[in-house]
Amino acid sequence: MSDDAENLYKINISGGKTPEGKGKTKVIQLAKIDPLVGKVIGEVINGGLIGLPGYELKITGGSDMSGIPMKPNVHGPVKKRLLLGKGPGYHPKRKGERKRKVVRGSEITDDMKQINCVVVKVGKTKLFEITKEGDVDGKD
Repeated sequence: MSDDAENLYKINISGGKTPEGKGKTKVIQLAKIDPLVGKVIGEVINGGLIGLPGYELKITGGSDMSGIPMKPNVHGPVKKRLLLGKGPGYHPKRKGERKRKVVRGSEITDDMKQINCVVVKVGKTKLFEITKEGDVDGKD
């Protein structure tokens, strides 16, 4: 893998409930995420910040360079060790099982490597192509 590919940030965009994007995902890679730094989970952003004019995207989560997931109820850009029973970062094998795991706060920082979003408002350009069932962006 080249150094350029390692320095890129991923933005995973889910189609949400839009007719042309339902059940589909588009991955956009950016060299910088400076416009998104300081935004929090649940905030609706203008798609023009990441090169999608006319779109509105809601931030739903993400992870940092180490793979540590963001958690919406942890405020700020911090890392914390929490006792988790479910949710982002831990999926128990048995009922009632809990474990102490490291999670990130809900604020986006420069350390983020991946950000997950969902389309709230569709723009004029086509982000998702309408293709046969089970096909994502026209690729098999």
